[in-house]
Amino acid sequence: MLINGIEIDLEKLEKPLLLVSEDEEFLFLQLIQPTLEYELIQCQLALSTRKSISLVRDFWLALYKGQEKLYINSGHALLYPIRSIIFELVTQAEYFKRLSKKSFEDECLSLIYAVVLVQFVLRWIKERFSDNKEVNEALKLLYRTTDDNEDDQTSPSREQSIGQAIAVKAIRFEVRENSQEFASLLYQTYNFLHYLHDIEKEQKETTKLSSMRNVEDVLNRFYNKRYTTNKATFTG
Repeated sequence: MLINGIEIDLEKLEKPLLLVSEDEEFLFLQLIQPTLEYELIQCQLALSTRKSISLVRDFWLALYKGQEKLYINSGHALLYPIRSIIFELVTQAEYFKRLSKKSFEDECLSLIYAVVLVQFVLRWIKERFSDNKEVNEALKLLYRTTDDNEDDQTSPSREQSIGQAIAVKAIRFEVRENSQEFASLLYQTYNFLHYLHDIEKEQKETTKLSSMRNVEDVLNRFYNKRYTTNKATFTG
């Protein structure tokens, strides 16, 4: 599938962080393909690379199955340390737990939540490390728009492994040192999804998945109305 001018095979995403069945993998592909066809500019970070889409799948599965049924594939987690630390820090948060209760066993709602959540979190991370060349070099693979078809079966080089380890440590430190801001980010994500539901009711949408077509417009309206600042960010 052509995404941002790059051909990405959705059947060759990175390995999932969670134990997942073939039926669940197939269900995600059925949901994500039409979502990508909407070309949501406001969710570009979440839907631009194999890595970011793989992270969307991780969160989708966690929201869909509920936290009591989650089992981490430790081998895969070691392969993708940056995805793993982002997943860990977000899923431990109280607002994520609230979202998972609302989306439990609802595959379409879980996808909407996952896409918006990854967009908000990656935007925050990108901005936090924009001036840190060493960390940003490791992180940019999550949202870069260049060729994304590298073979993830190949072990990373020593330099790449060191870079990933530094990025993981930096992300954990940044969240710990700015815990209130990170909590605010997740609160605003939670708040936005409530706002999205309100818009849905006003527009009387008949299906949850169709709302993905309106996410870009709703994001703009949400921030213009509530979180407009001199520098537009996803943290208000």
